[in-house]
Amino acid sequence: MKIKSTRVWIDEQFKEATLELSEGVIVNIDESNTLKADIDYGDKRILPGLVDIHNHGYNGYDANDLTKEQLQEWCDYLTTEGVTSFLATTSSSDTEKMLESMHTIGDYMKEEHHGAKVLGVYSEGPLISHEFKGGQNPIYLKKPTRAMIDQYREACQGQLKYVCIAPECDENHEAIKACVEYGIPVALGHTAATYDECSKALADGAVAFTHTFNGMKGLHHREAGVVGAAMNHPTAYCELIGDGVHVSYPACSILAQIKGKDKLILVTDSVKTKGLKAGVYMKQGRAVTVDEEGYARLENGTLTGSGNKMNVLLKKMIEIVKADPVTVINAATCNPLKLLNLDLRKGYIKKGYDADLCVLNDDYTVAQTWINGEEML
Repeated sequence: MKIKSTRVWIDEQFKEATLELSEGVIVNIDESNTLKADIDYGDKRILPGLVDIHNHGYNGYDANDLTKEQLQEWCDYLTTEGVTSFLATTSSSDTEKMLESMHTIGDYMKEEHHGAKVLGVYSEGPLISHEFKGGQNPIYLKKPTRAMIDQYREACQGQLKYVCIAPECDENHEAIKACVEYGIPVALGHTAATYDECSKALADGAVAFTHTFNGMKGLHHREAGVVGAAMNHPTAYCELIGDGVHVSYPACSILAQIKGKDKLILVTDSVKTKGLKAGVYMKQGRAVTVDEEGYARLENGTLTGSGNKMNVLLKKMIEIVKADPVTVINAATCNPLKLLNLDLRKGYIKKGYDADLCVLNDDYTVAQTWINGEEML
């Protein structure tokens, strides 16, 4: 199969090119346009497939309590956003159900499936602080320990790929060091840590910050806090919910400029109420109200997730925030894969890479999503 466009994202710029896809891989990139294309997308943008590493659920279910059938529906849906791979993200919830769900995800990953590919499990809770728990239910919070990491790894059959930890709750950074030993990236998040505590956690192996600005101690001129640490440590990745609601557009702009094209990661933080009509629903045993835009809030007004879509976040960051397009596109494609050490086959339009592609119209709606060289829509 050969597809072409006047705007194909190659080497951090749009170029006219024809891509030859075979057996799930990009086998040739013809910038001279001597190859005859089977599909000509005109001037539609062809990007590497979008990657969402912080995504909790969809249509009434989430990674805390999930069947294979629901996971398959979720994977099929995500292709409509141009997402080709993602992490199924757990949060603070009933331990038994969560462990069963992790096992289900591990089983699912052993099989071939249609739709977006599950890269593994992201544990965003319960190894977090009470003070900055955000919308997570405090009755399920747990102290970070090596034993907890081992339990999660065993449950998801080795597919634990990313963990959020509040470092001030992690004595001697036991859990962080266990993750480092296992090759699992650690993000600091939902945390009341000081700047120095964050710096020590980074020195002990943490590499990222969970949805920067949200669920963490802010920047103050006398105590730079978690936000200050996120901004001031150049090697640290920063997740960002770039929607103008969780984080204001000016704050999005500041973080994008500071982290640049290599360390920003765009995430939806979408939850189980995504895809549902506005109304009141139950989430981890508590009532949440979902508005017309898909944002979920507890009774006290605390945000507890969103219905964000990756292609829409891409549009907002480029057209409203006016962030550098290279920074934004990298944040939605290669950067999350670099964090996970999965960028040797995905995240770029390069010869020999997986044929995971997102074709966008001018308004950022998705014209087509390709996964392993197959059309999804």
